[in-house]
Amino acid sequence: MIEVENLTKRFDGVTAVDDLSFTVPEGEVLALVGTSGCGKSTTLRMLNRLIEPDRGRVLIDGLDAAATPPEKLRQGIGYVIQGVGLFPHWSVAQNIGTVPRLLGWDRARTEARTRELLELFGLDPDEFGPKPPAALSGGQQQRIGVARAMAAEPAVLLMDEPFGALDPVTRARLQEEFAQIQRRRGITVILVTHDMDEAFRLADRIAVMDQGKILQVDTPERLLRGPREGFVRQFVGLDDRALRILSLHRVSEYAHPASGAAPVGQWVGPGDTLREAASRLIWQGGDSLPVIDGDDRVVGEIRAADIWRVGGRGA
Repeated sequence: MIEVENLTKRFDGVTAVDDLSFTVPEGEVLALVGTSGCGKSTTLRMLNRLIEPDRGRVLIDGLDAAATPPEKLRQGIGYVIQGVGLFPHWSVAQNIGTVPRLLGWDRARTEARTRELLELFGLDPDEFGPKPPAALSGGQQQRIGVARAMAAEPAVLLMDEPFGALDPVTRARLQEEFAQIQRRRGITVILVTHDMDEAFRLADRIAVMDQGKILQVDTPERLLRGPREGFVRQFVGLDDRALRILSLHRVSEYAHPASGAAPVGQWVGPGDTLREAASRLIWQGGDSLPVIDGDDRVVGEIRAADIWRVGGRGA
C-alpha cells in the first residue's frame, strides 16, 4: 500500500531524513519510533506532501504521490496529530464531516457516516454530534480527531503522536479501541510515537529510527528478542523485556483444556495477556489459572510453566 524509496530531506544543510526506504503492506500498522529529532515526523509529513522531499519518491497504492495534487492526495489519506486540531466553532458532527463535504458527498451520506463513526467510538450521535469540541474531554476530543481522519474511508491513516497528550488510563483505553477498529477495517497505518509500549501494543512492525535512518524494522517480538547492538538495543530497553514479550501474547494462544473444576480465586479471560496472567499467578501463588469466557464458563487453563517459558525464551 505504501512504498518509500530513497526519501531524503535537509533543513538548512542538516539532513533530517537520510535516504529512507521501506514498504507497508495493505492492512499493516507500522510504527516509527525514535528520540526527538530522529526524522520520524518529517518522514510522516512527506508521505502526504505537507513537506516536500528533496529526493526520493512515495507511492500510495501504486500511485506516485508527487504526481498527485497535494489537496487530492490528502483527501485520500487520514491524518491525526497529537493536538487534535478540531475546528472550535464547528460542532462535533461538522468536524467529522469535513473531508466528506470537500469530496462532494451528499448530506444524507455524510450524516450517516458521522453517526456510524460516533457509534464506533462509543459516543452517542444525538448527544455528542451537536456539541462544540470545547464541551468534550481530552479523550473524547481525540476520538473525534481519529474519527474525522477516518470519515472519508481512507485506505491509509497517518498518526503523529495521536495519544501522547492523554493521561495513561485514557490513553490505554483509546489505544485498545483504535486497535480493534483498525483490525476490523483493515486500514493501513503509519504511527509515529516515542512511546515503545504504545508501539508494542498497536504495531505489526516497528521501525527504529536515529539520525534520519531506519536502523532496524521488525515485528515487536523479534525486535525484543533480537535488537541490534548499539542504539536499537539501548532504545528498546532490556530491563523489562520479559514483561513486554508477555504483553504481546494472549492467554488463548497457550491455554490447555481444563483439568478439573475451577478453583476459587484468580482467573483470566481468553483475551487477557500473558502478562496479566503472570501477575495473577504470582498473586495467587499457584501453578495454573482457570480461563473463563464471557459467559462465566471454564474453557481451559493457563499454566505457569508455559508463561515463564514464553517470557524467558530467547531472552
